[in-house]
Amino acid sequence: MANLYVTAVPPADLNRNTEWFMYPGITYHFFHWKKGTPFAEDQGMYNRLTWWEQMDNGKQLTRNRKFLTVVPLVLYLIASHTTDYRHPMLFFNTVAVIVLVVAKFPNMHKVRIFGINADK
Repeated sequence: MANLYVTAVPPADLNRNTEWFMYPGITYHFFHWKKGTPFAEDQGMYNRLTWWEQMDNGKQLTRNRKFLTVVPLVLYLIASHTTDYRHPMLFFNTVAVIVLVVAKFPNMHKVRIFGINADK
């Protein structure tokens, strides 16, 4: 049984999708979930803002924000193409990119949906 586990090789598209799901997961956690700042000299003035809301001093549609919005879309197209647009992976990729891109919209600035990640 252990020999089967060791010799089993997952399909290549599963490995690519695992890599693709790491990007939105890590990006969402650090940009849209984590609040505060990693630096101590701000004296707590950014404790209620996510890292995405702090970027570029809160200005919307800057070059940095546009670039970081386009990256998941490009990765989505690459991941969808490499999995031949097959149903389960296409669905998961689509959900991941929608969640990640909607969180980056200017209308979502300082918005907490259903109070998730809101200050108590």
